[in-house]
Amino acid sequence: MQIGKLTLKHCRYGWMLFSGPYIGKCFDLYGQYSESEVAMMRRFLSEGGTAVDVGANIGDLTLPLARIVGAAGKVFAIESHPEVFNVLCANLALNGIDNAKPINAFVAASENVDTGGVWGKFAYLGERWRPHFMALDSLDLSACDLLKVDVDGKELEVLASGEMLIERFRPVLYFENDQREFSAPLLDFVLSKLGYNLYWHPAPIFDENNFFGNPVNHWAPRSIASLMVVGIPAERRVEVPDLRRVRSKDDWWDSLA
Repeated sequence: MQIGKLTLKHCRYGWMLFSGPYIGKCFDLYGQYSESEVAMMRRFLSEGGTAVDVGANIGDLTLPLARIVGAAGKVFAIESHPEVFNVLCANLALNGIDNAKPINAFVAASENVDTGGVWGKFAYLGERWRPHFMALDSLDLSACDLLKVDVDGKELEVLASGEMLIERFRPVLYFENDQREFSAPLLDFVLSKLGYNLYWHPAPIFDENNFFGNPVNHWAPRSIASLMVVGIPAERRVEVPDLRRVRSKDDWWDSLA
């Protein structure tokens, strides 16, 4: 069903309004988005858990997170772009999701931060409305089991804004790292300052066992993946044997070849 510029379809985790060439195209063709990321986060979350989703977009991963933690759990879904945020709220409402709290804010340690990025000046903020800035440390949390961050190069800013939260709860971290110029400072901060062990997780967005049963990879012969990193507090002494360990701040994806 077409509703203005958006399409509405019943997908793996419920009804989804969507548009766009990647997330939207996945929902249109497959009824799901990046199930490999969902599967990874599911390993570290359970019923009653608490997750924070920074860069929630339209709720593509917020909805599965809300299903994983269940009625007794909580998901804090933070999206900075006001128009995208409206779609996020619509998708939560369409599915009666009441264990996820949507928050329209740009996550940073202060307002003195570059809000532009690889997708342009207004990729993360609307032109009409002045953004609300917030630090992760300002969230009123009683627990945090998993912190997911996907903000296209602003991951260090987000994590630095939540240093006290991370120190208090020691959640599993799951963050994107796909821009090499930002990688070394980001990895160094998490390895050295936060005290985490890190693992590379290239997460393909196409899954042949998708909800719509569509076997055709729209992006073939390319294999498009979210370049994610899993972080485990070092004191847990837990290994992730199926993933390659990040050995230093200077490691990069080509080390997986």
